[in-house]
Amino acid sequence: MARLYLLVLFWLTACGSATVTPLPHAIPPSTFPAPPTPQLLPSPTGHLPPTPALGEAVVPTASALPLPTETATFTAVPPFTIAAEVGVPLDLVTLAHALPAQFAWVDDAGTADVVLTLAAGEPLAEWVYVVAAPFATIEDEMTLAALQAGWQNGDALFASAELAGWDTVVLGEPAPSVLFLSDVAEMSQQAWAERPSLVILPFHQLRPDLKLLRLDGASPLTSDFDPAAYPLTVKVNVVGEETAVAEFLAAWDGPTTNWDAGKLTRLAMSGVTALTRATAFQMEIGGILAPGQAVGPVLQTADIAHVSNEVSFTPDCPYPNPIGGTTFCSHESYFELLTWLGIDVVELTGNHINDWGTDALLHSLDLYKEVGMAVFGGGADLEAAQQPALFEHNGNRIAFVGCNPVGPAFAWAGADKPGSRPCDAGFAAQIAELAAGGYLVIATLQYNEFYHYAATAQQKADFAELVAAGATAVSGSQAHHAQGFAFVDGAFIHYGLGNLFFDQMDQLGTRQAFVDTYVFYDGRLLNVELWTGLIENYCCPREMTAEERRAVLTAVFQASDW
Repeated sequence: MARLYLLVLFWLTACGSATVTPLPHAIPPSTFPAPPTPQLLPSPTGHLPPTPALGEAVVPTASALPLPTETATFTAVPPFTIAAEVGVPLDLVTLAHALPAQFAWVDDAGTADVVLTLAAGEPLAEWVYVVAAPFATIEDEMTLAALQAGWQNGDALFASAELAGWDTVVLGEPAPSVLFLSDVAEMSQQAWAERPSLVILPFHQLRPDLKLLRLDGASPLTSDFDPAAYPLTVKVNVVGEETAVAEFLAAWDGPTTNWDAGKLTRLAMSGVTALTRATAFQMEIGGILAPGQAVGPVLQTADIAHVSNEVSFTPDCPYPNPIGGTTFCSHESYFELLTWLGIDVVELTGNHINDWGTDALLHSLDLYKEVGMAVFGGGADLEAAQQPALFEHNGNRIAFVGCNPVGPAFAWAGADKPGSRPCDAGFAAQIAELAAGGYLVIATLQYNEFYHYAATAQQKADFAELVAAGATAVSGSQAHHAQGFAFVDGAFIHYGLGNLFFDQMDQLGTRQAFVDTYVFYDGRLLNVELWTGLIENYCCPREMTAEERRAVLTAVFQASDW
């Protein structure tokens, strides 16, 4: 980035000799117009020294001589001024303030050489804004017309500060009651306090406790999102004096967008998978892929897809008995379901992992390895079971760790025995180490099983301990019955996602299935999407109807004390 240096001439004698300070070698030649010819600096008295007559001897006066103990300091005046019109994203304004010394910030856009504007000009950046609501909101989308009505009526609507200066073509005039805030945390807090409420903010400032609402069916949380077709995309341009604009664009090293598909990672987390008993029986009748038909697109389109598979595969698993006991195995042919779903990582914390003997688990580990599926929370021995599953995608570094605090003992791994990882003090220490190493840590617990939506007090305390250790999200993989949520110190907790593939049809809560899609962006958890399914025919979750989804979300939000 070019920088302008003025050559300051120091007056040393009455003859006007000068010493030029050389430029540092590391500074490239300036590409800016040459500065004006320097004028002779005034004497310390404020007057130029007298000009001697022709032939008259020059006798320096004391005031004309430089003082040996003092050094004159001069401040270079930047040749260009820069300002921003109202409505320009505050992030870009902040970055413009930090430009090199050749640009001086001024508040009056009418007098500046360079002006950031939302009107026509030289393109600088494209900024995507989104509409969101508190996470405990039933609705998933809204129309632009409904947003415009809310904006003009001002019903519990909060917006980023710069939106107060938006061109009114998109939304119209804001109601006086619309509250404009510059702090996103305060905005979220106010929105939660006044539910139902809406928030409009820049895409990259989303938080997990704010739920992005699709706008006319479009969502910036997907990689196929088109900013140009989205009504809340703002184009930021530059206008001003031609040379100044050219120099500004050459000096600008800030972002050109706040939405970049190359920084986005979608991770799908699911609950209990147990391809056994009546579920397996239905797979034999209806086809191995039958359980995944409805939920398949959610897992297949994720960049990282997770299952917690509690039952090991083995070639000698007998034909399934739909009313069998609780000693489980899955025939190895059922493994096709996981490969078809595009599973990337398999959790092995389940307490049925060794039901069919340790050889079945070892065989399953071979199957996972052959197709490149990572595993965590269990392994061929205790050391292997303690290893995290590490991923790096689009610059997002993600680590999976999990453990089983409840047993039974025969399910736990040992020094020379395969199994699930028991929980110990080293689990929290590992989370802290991974977080310190720059990983976003997903911690899972194969916790005690409860058949109600609300988490117990001890469950809340134990899950919160993992957040305190550094976990970005904590997921309860034990739950056959769906459970509620929490946000603790910015981390997302889901106490239980319920069954994904299992045959418990005896009550509504065991049929309700969640798949949580974590959306990571630029190295942090940005948002969480919820897919809700209802298990049919002992095997197969279908997508809930609008009424069913409203019912389960209402139940789990109430159980979350929301």
